[in-house]
Amino acid sequence: MNTLFSAGIIFLGSLLMMRLSNRFRLPSVTGYLIFGVLIGPYVANLIAPQIIKASGMISNLALSFIAFGLGQNFTLANVRKIGKMVIAISIGEVVGSFLVVSLALWLIGRVPLSLAIIFGAIAPATAPAAVVMVTREFKARGPFTDTLLSVVAIDDAWGIILFAFCLALAKVIAGMGGGGSREIVYAFTEVGGSLVLGGVLGYLLALSGRFLRTSTELLITTIGFIALTAGIAAYLKFSILLANMALGTSLVNSERASGKYFETIQRIDTPFYLLFFVLAGAHLELPKLLGIGVLSLLFILTRLPGEMLGAYIGAVITKAEAKIRRYIGLGLAPQAGVALGLALIAFHEFPQFGDLILSTIIVTTIIYEIFGPILTRIALEKAGEIG
Repeated sequence: MNTLFSAGIIFLGSLLMMRLSNRFRLPSVTGYLIFGVLIGPYVANLIAPQIIKASGMISNLALSFIAFGLGQNFTLANVRKIGKMVIAISIGEVVGSFLVVSLALWLIGRVPLSLAIIFGAIAPATAPAAVVMVTREFKARGPFTDTLLSVVAIDDAWGIILFAFCLALAKVIAGMGGGGSREIVYAFTEVGGSLVLGGVLGYLLALSGRFLRTSTELLITTIGFIALTAGIAAYLKFSILLANMALGTSLVNSERASGKYFETIQRIDTPFYLLFFVLAGAHLELPKLLGIGVLSLLFILTRLPGEMLGAYIGAVITKAEAKIRRYIGLGLAPQAGVALGLALIAFHEFPQFGDLILSTIIVTTIIYEIFGPILTRIALEKAGEIG
């Protein structure tokens, strides 16, 4: 199977799956993942080995685009507006889902503690696009909706930071790398270094805008800085996700007209996301599907209660109104790209558990992509804010 033929199959087949998904009111991501499974090595085997080998680079670039876009939410004005309640709810949701999933998989699922911690660190990731889509589709308005959108805008940031620390902790427990204190110090260095790297390059990207004359130059420069940030982060063993999120945050706070940088990426990022999800689906090892069934089910059944419990505690602490306390966690159910991205990072960092982690998260992502938006709609209905 040659590379160009495989590329044609991926793009045209993904378009068909996107149409089918939309027809059945399913997220496009679900269609891409299923299509990846169908054309992957365990079914039709239509993906050239060269594309599989290049999947790491494609995934890193797609994840960098996602993280760069997340950084757009963190203007100083937005941070001031968010307030203590949103911060408490988002941190509560992240900690709650991490603890409940980790403990359940370790104590009930009997998986190694290091593996349970990795799954727990992936659990808090949400799908901001899915939540925003549901609120727009049903014309939701009100304090609950505003709080939900604010929480979903920042909880992935907390989740990415948590994942960086948990990855180091899991390595210590699994006996990988150096001693415990060394790995913990490295985790702080990774997080801090990633933020500094992205912050500096984001400021330089903002400065470069003065010398850009056309939209083409803007596009090339923005992609160049995103790739450069990812490349330097990878070389220094920093977090590609955190560094590019910091790049976007630094840019949006350094350049008044920063919107044009994000818009130019949004115009060309779809093919990269498509490849990312299709290739992720192709990594699903169907022969092992029955073996991960119990693990996937346990993850699915514990993630949402953990989110709801943590978000509820955060809302109670900040004395949020009743409907926010009761339903905010339910509204955060969707999970997609960031979770898969974290799973892919774990896939490379933990070779002994990589296939198990990625296959499990692919299955749970498909389930949460199908039912997550439905649960978000139910939360909006219960809060009485659907237009």
